[in-house]
Amino acid sequence: MGVGELGAITDGIVAIRRPLDGDTERLIAGRDQQFHRFLGEGSEDPAPAGCIVVDGDVVGWVDFDVDRSWLKEGEVNLGYNVFAEHRGNGYGTRAVKLLLHHMAVTGAASVATLLIHPDNDASLALAERAGFSLHGELDGNPYWKKPVPPLTYSDGVVTIRRRQLADLDPDLEAKDDEQIRWLWLPWQRQAWADMTDEQRRRHAAEVLRENHETFGSGPKWTFTVDTRNVRGVAYVDCDLANDHVPSGEANISYASHPDYRGKGYVSRSVHLVLEFLRDHTGVRTADIITDDRNTPSLRVARALGAEAVEHWTTDDGHTMIRHRVDVHGPQANTDQAASTRSRRSTYIAAGPASPGSFESSRPVHRRS
Repeated sequence: MGVGELGAITDGIVAIRRPLDGDTERLIAGRDQQFHRFLGEGSEDPAPAGCIVVDGDVVGWVDFDVDRSWLKEGEVNLGYNVFAEHRGNGYGTRAVKLLLHHMAVTGAASVATLLIHPDNDASLALAERAGFSLHGELDGNPYWKKPVPPLTYSDGVVTIRRRQLADLDPDLEAKDDEQIRWLWLPWQRQAWADMTDEQRRRHAAEVLRENHETFGSGPKWTFTVDTRNVRGVAYVDCDLANDHVPSGEANISYASHPDYRGKGYVSRSVHLVLEFLRDHTGVRTADIITDDRNTPSLRVARALGAEAVEHWTTDDGHTMIRHRVDVHGPQANTDQAASTRSRRSTYIAAGPASPGSFESSRPVHRRS
């Protein structure tokens, strides 16, 4: 069994990618006393599954194997190392979660394991931060496990999932004046207005294809929201390289299909996106930025227990509010009843505009 060749994946701060020519020297040079104490001498020709890259520099590696005698069917054993000068920045946790995301996308592993020396305090702390659970000991070493996270999340009412070309018709139907008003930038509105119906259909289909294809690589993930009986009742995304939020944290945008507004589906789907972020990324906070006139969208932020942390006025005189939720805190686990409150409204959409709903699954401006 294998988990597939690793492509480049990023969360806006950390990237993991397969080793390139010239990485060997850096991987060997990064070994220090702590490495040798817990991992041994190391290979003369290291070939981990992935290098950890920050700002273009290799700062460590992540790896997996499937040939350990203690592994059960569907399990993989993980390993990692962050070079001494880069420890303490959370890079290891972020890289491990991205590797788990890769395993989820490839679908070839169901459980990840860690076998950690009892004196390796930093690695034990990483296991806890990354959501692994202790499963006793093997030969005196703490043994940790974590299910590979799903790609689809549901609360029994709504489901968020990877976007598909089959979502084209509800996607086009949802692009009404209210979505365009709240989510799109002026140039996007003009470009859309200038298109024929056929051009709009081809354009939207290309966006859906790109959304689907880039789901494995980050730093932006886009989802279609379904109910049990209806496909495409809403759209939601989380963007970890958005210029409006701190690097490596998440901006959440959403829009509801006009036929399904006021039913609480958007609030429920954002709750599920927070679960995805906890499982697949090292994000700590998520922001929802909305115009203070967009009352239904403000209700979504409040239903999440998000805190208003910033107000500012745009160049055109509109007041914007930044709401922030702790992805791992009690706010992120607000009772789902909050998501079902009736919303008597004509629209639900929140920004800032990130062209997942118009142009591309990639942010307008990327952080390096």
